[in-house]
Amino acid sequence: MKKNIIFICITLITLSLAAYGFSNSKDLKTERLGLSVDENITNKNQASNKAENKIFTNFIYDVGPRFGAIKKTKINKIKSFNDFISKEHSERIVSYKSVSIILIKDDKRTDTKITGYSNKLTTAQLKLIQSLDYSTNFLIRAEYLQLNKETGELEDSYSTPHLTIVPKKEASYSGGKSALKKFLKENSEKARRNVEAGKLKPAKLYFTVTKKGNIENVNLDRSSNYPLIDEKMIELINNTSEKWNPAENSKGEKVDQELVVSFGLIGC
Repeated sequence: MKKNIIFICITLITLSLAAYGFSNSKDLKTERLGLSVDENITNKNQASNKAENKIFTNFIYDVGPRFGAIKKTKINKIKSFNDFISKEHSERIVSYKSVSIILIKDDKRTDTKITGYSNKLTTAQLKLIQSLDYSTNFLIRAEYLQLNKETGELEDSYSTPHLTIVPKKEASYSGGKSALKKFLKENSEKARRNVEAGKLKPAKLYFTVTKKGNIENVNLDRSSNYPLIDEKMIELINNTSEKWNPAENSKGEKVDQELVVSFGLIGC
């Protein structure tokens, strides 16, 4: 009889401990689950806040002439295509097929094109480039046979230097290019909030610094795909915080010069 009573007591104690352990385990799991849910909600809120405050930073990457700058004083001394390229480059060229000078307007090639068939520029080509005014854009397309230094074989190739004619002393922002880029970047932050890099496109904003140091003819050649950003950039160029120093020719006379702000994503 005593043995039976002892057995029943042990059984009851074992069941009680098991029930208590199960209860605590359930509470602990619930507590952990609650913590996990809370953490998940917090992380989502933080991510949401970051997305709302995200500002695309790699925005303005250049201010200057449209293409590679070449001074008008140098244009007047040029005689051949070699004058537009490096010595190392010219030494690889064995013979020329054609050399064409093509004017560019509004970021597009025009029908004004004069072609020669040697390294030396023709009289008509020289006359054309020497007649070009400041801020004129043009390209030279040269097709030739060159020596591949790695293989030692001859191969067809071509070059298309894109150039913009600039005055001897170019127009400049009184605070310097870095200060201008900083001004444009900082004051466009609100417009750039939540911009998606994949949707942002390269854009160029053209403007003229007049001989009096004023800003005129501000126009956008293409949209960045964000009209609010386009409008803000136009507004900022029209209202820069510091003055502009006008360009000067070789005689020291002040002249107009067109400049370009490249913004958005890096492109051509």
